Amino acid sequence: MTDRNEALVREAYEAYGRGDVAGMLESVDPELEWTYLDPAFDNPEPQTCHGRDQLRRALERQAGQGLAAQIEEIAASGDKVMVVIRTPGIDRLRARQAGDRNYLVLTVDQQRITAMRACRDRDEARRLAGIT
Repeated sequence: MTDRNEALVREAYEAYGRGDVAGMLESVDPELEWTYLDPAFDNPEPQTCHGRDQLRRALERQAGQGLAAQIEEIAASGDKVMVVIRTPGIDRLRARQAGDRNYLVLTVDQQRITAMRACRDRDEARRLAGIT
C-alpha cells in the first residue's frame, strides 16, 4: 500500500512538473482538504481550502508565473506521503524564504489524494507523516 501511495503522488507531481495540471488533478479527490501557509507572511498560521477547484486555481496561477515544481524527496508511511518540492524562483514571491522548497504531507485514500498539508520544514513534514 505504501509503495502504491508513493507512486500515485510521484505520478501526480511529475504530471504537474510537465505542466499537466489536469493530469495531476486526476489523482486528487474532488473534496480535497488543503492546508497551506500563506506566502505573504514570515510566520503564517495554517489556512484551509476545500475542493479540487481551489487547488487547480493555485496550481495554474503558479504555472502562469513560469514556476515549475520538481520532486526532490518523497517518502511514504501508510496513508501519508511526505514530499519535498523544489520550485526554482518561488522564494521571490514569498516573505518566508525556504530555499525554493515546499514541504508537504499528503494523505491518500482509495487511490486519491484526499488531503494536503503544507509544513514549515522537512522535520515537521517527516514528523506529521510518521517517518522516522
